Amino acid sequence: MKLISKLKSFFKNLVKNNNARQADEVEVSLPGLTIKMSRNVDLDTPHEVTVVIPRAQMRKTCLNGDCSKCEYELIYSSITVVHAPRHPLAGEKTLSAKTASSYELTDN
Repeated sequence: MKLISKLKSFFKNLVKNNNARQADEVEVSLPGLTIKMSRNVDLDTPHEVTVVIPRAQMRKTCLNGDCSKCEYELIYSSITVVHAPRHPLAGEKTLSAKTASSYELTDN
């Protein structure tokens, strides 16, 4: 009987721990490239996902008159997927920790 109660407790905690406060999912699909990111986090600080694709260039060059023979060129540069804590913008009021349970608004 003791074993059954321990197993029940274990599975309840397992289910409870999988309830993430923040869930992010990103999929970037370009010709010849797929980037996937999935995060389920239980953090007090809000996080944000940023995807930056500064350069994605695709070229098709016809090698003959009717374009039955082609050459493809794919150029990708510095593709970035970031999952980071959210920071306030400059000049916005932010929360600064005064104690563990109280907060105060301050100007940056």
